[in-house]
Amino acid sequence: MKAKISTVLRTNESRMWDELQKVSSLMHVASPILKFTPQEHCSLPKQWALGIAYKLKLSFFGVIPLGNHAIELVEINEEERRIVTNEHGRLARVWNHTIRIEALDDQTIYYSDEIEIKAGLLTAPTWLFAHLFYRHRQRRWKKLLER
Repeated sequence: MKAKISTVLRTNESRMWDELQKVSSLMHVASPILKFTPQEHCSLPKQWALGIAYKLKLSFFGVIPLGNHAIELVEINEEERRIVTNEHGRLARVWNHTIRIEALDDQTIYYSDEIEIKAGLLTAPTWLFAHLFYRHRQRRWKKLLER
């Protein structure tokens, strides 16, 4: 099942692309709903890199453990302004995420999150959660970019 959530953000394409590369940006836009922490013996870099499976612990509001979650960046396409991750965890065996940005003008971009979800019997409720969560993330992007 796929979910697609999009918005218009007031920023330029270059700045948004730079923010998307930062691990700290994911942590900011996901909070406080989801918190990602590295598993033991793992660390997170300042910027995402291709081909590395980042092993994380996932929690709901930093309190309720949701199990392990892995994020692997499989594409960072600067020319097409697209980032693709293959993700999986205890609750969703597939959570593949594609981010696309497109300049509408010098200070406005179209931003979209597309998520492929496979979670067995939990696929439909997980799809609903994805819609709510990514709307939250996009609101957090707006606040982050206002700074």
